Amino acid sequence: MRKKQLYAILLAGALAAGSTSPAVWAAEDTASVSETAAAGENLEPAEDENVQPTEVPAEPTEAPAEEVPAEPTAAPTEPAEVPAAGGASAEPTETPAEETPVPGETESANSGDQENGEEAEQEDTGISIVTTAADGSEMVTYYTSLQEAVDAVTTTGDSGETTVIRITKMLSLSNTVTVSGKKVCIQATAADISIVRGDSGSGIFDGDMFSVTGSGSELQFAVGDGASLTVNGDNGKGEEAPSAGSIVNVGSGAAFGLSSGVTLTGSNSSANGGAVMNNGGSLVLRGGTITGNKGSNGAVYTNTDVAVQGSVSVKDNTGANLYLDADAAIVVTGAMSDASVSFTHGSAADQKIVIKAGNTGEGTQLDQEEFKTAVSQFLYDGSEYTVELGSDGVSAVLKKNAEETPVPSVSPSVTPSVTVTPGPEPTTTPSSSFLAYQSGSLKWVDHNTISVGMSTTKDCKWYYFFVDADTSTSVIQGMYDSSRAVNPAKANTTFTIKVENVPEADSWLVVAAEPTSGNVQMRVLKLNSEAFKKKRPAATPSGTTRAPRTYSVSESKVTGLEEPLKFYPNTFYEFRVTGAGQNDEAPHVSGDERWIPMYWSTAQNPGNNQKNTTWRIGSGGGITQAATYNMYIFFKKQVYNGSEWTDTDVIESITTQFRSAEITDDELTELTATPGIDYSGNGGSSGYSLELTEAASSKDGGSTSKSAVSTADESPIGTMSALAAFSLAAGGYILMRKRKKES
Repeated sequence: MRKKQLYAILLAGALAAGSTSPAVWAAEDTASVSETAAAGENLEPAEDENVQPTEVPAEPTEAPAEEVPAEPTAAPTEPAEVPAAGGASAEPTETPAEETPVPGETESANSGDQENGEEAEQEDTGISIVTTAADGSEMVTYYTSLQEAVDAVTTTGDSGETTVIRITKMLSLSNTVTVSGKKVCIQATAADISIVRGDSGSGIFDGDMFSVTGSGSELQFAVGDGASLTVNGDNGKGEEAPSAGSIVNVGSGAAFGLSSGVTLTGSNSSANGGAVMNNGGSLVLRGGTITGNKGSNGAVYTNTDVAVQGSVSVKDNTGANLYLDADAAIVVTGAMSDASVSFTHGSAADQKIVIKAGNTGEGTQLDQEEFKTAVSQFLYDGSEYTVELGSDGVSAVLKKNAEETPVPSVSPSVTPSVTVTPGPEPTTTPSSSFLAYQSGSLKWVDHNTISVGMSTTKDCKWYYFFVDADTSTSVIQGMYDSSRAVNPAKANTTFTIKVENVPEADSWLVVAAEPTSGNVQMRVLKLNSEAFKKKRPAATPSGTTRAPRTYSVSESKVTGLEEPLKFYPNTFYEFRVTGAGQNDEAPHVSGDERWIPMYWSTAQNPGNNQKNTTWRIGSGGGITQAATYNMYIFFKKQVYNGSEWTDTDVIESITTQFRSAEITDDELTELTATPGIDYSGNGGSSGYSLELTEAASSKDGGSTSKSAVSTADESPIGTMSALAAFSLAAGGYILMRKRKKES
């Protein structure tokens, strides 16, 4: 087996809409210098008495999503070597909080002075770049600041190469880290790593923490296995003294990307975006969390399209969460699961397209079912609109909500005079309001039932009633009946009302609440808007009802894995998963069930980085031997409530198998001779060490039921090592290796 190692960065496609450049990358994790970067989990072949492998094959893994731009600007090239820094170092601008080396990471040489032929020991500053020497050994070069490490990167933005800067300690920034004309990935390779604002010499630094400028420049935040990274923009001055800059400022033609395991938080800024300010650049969210931030236009501001996929969370920020300005839209470039993205549009209007299905890694448009699942994970920030799937199935639009209007407070001890003459519509919410409508919560349950969410800041008792559309304020006030206010609600809580027997005629819903002290308050929700009436489920004709369709998850189908697959290095195969009941045609009845595919894994109880949401399988290093493996596919149960499909908390899995076909030495020799690509045989030395431990058997063919998926793996299957990265240069898979360091 060759010892030559294969390092691969798989380019994931991103969006190319309007004038926005595509920007989605994928690179291999190099968290330990003793490992190579072939993607994948350790696989366990199923037991087969006719197959006795003598060498452990490399593991099939999910192929990252890719998207091919219409006109790639450059051909893929190898990443350039970053020279070790020699001589005296500049004064550090980021101060490491501790000096403990990361277990498993070693130093092989120092670029500084050497005495008597011995290598001088470097100080572990917590900031490093790894290069590969001519003999295959790895060299770790440490830098005193992030800016020094960025400046040491010799590759240019148009080269198609990304350089990984590892951080293993907390860093404190005293000025802006600028990425210009280069492609840089800042990767945490230890748990609980943070980057914070520090003392600039004249107080806490409050400018942009990171700035990405210049066409082709890219910055990404990512983590290695078991690592986490938090970038905290708190300036320590409180709400009354916001920072002047954002956590990340992205200029025209530049790009920024966020991956799972990374959190942007704590920024209170006067900039348009407290966490991310994107003005004319490209923004790609492949995971990660943006929360607890505030900007003049929200936590994330962008005037160009933003590409989204994976498990990304943008919520619980002050003001807008994701603010889309001008003609910007959200483009979904891959499957989404466990995501939550709230947004605001600067040009919001009824039926405005705000979310689109983008191209996947194969250059084809995202599957409509995957897009529909993704749309359900987006919310509009305000109460004026909700997000709905468009009629074409590949876009989502804003729908104007039924209007919610407060009624002036009424003293419970005084019965207002009743006026039957129609008057003006109810007035605006009083400043002392304690009763509020929960944005976007008004929904039809069935033809005669509505659910609505409310909140209160006072202990109170409530009830509801209907009035004819356009009833005057004074009439509504006069209809209050304190004897009917019998439903209790505690202060500072939310509660859901099931509104039954909704009239057929145009009407308004009135929710009235009487506090333990103070005046009664009412909220009016208008049910007669055309948009809301169109959503009303049809009445079920008598005598034509049927029993709900229910399914076992084991009735789900998997196709495309029936025949043995030849797992050549970096070759991937698509397969299809159809959940039980997923393709049942309308009309549906209340209680119908279906199972929606979520992700697959070769681990029976996968961790987050073992969950593959793209339905492709392959091996970075290849598999030469014939073997059988288990695959676990996880589904979410949905139930039809009479008007729409709703998620349950039930997640179950099925077990299927796939087989690898033998690859002969002649075939490998032919592959090895392919110009420009360095294959490492059957992957034994270019992938993770695999153990043939637990055999698959017929008893694994059933389903596993769980309300929450465990992250504890019952067998010694390793985790996938996939570092999300971005590239604007090209749109196919990019095979990238560390450049040999010249002797």
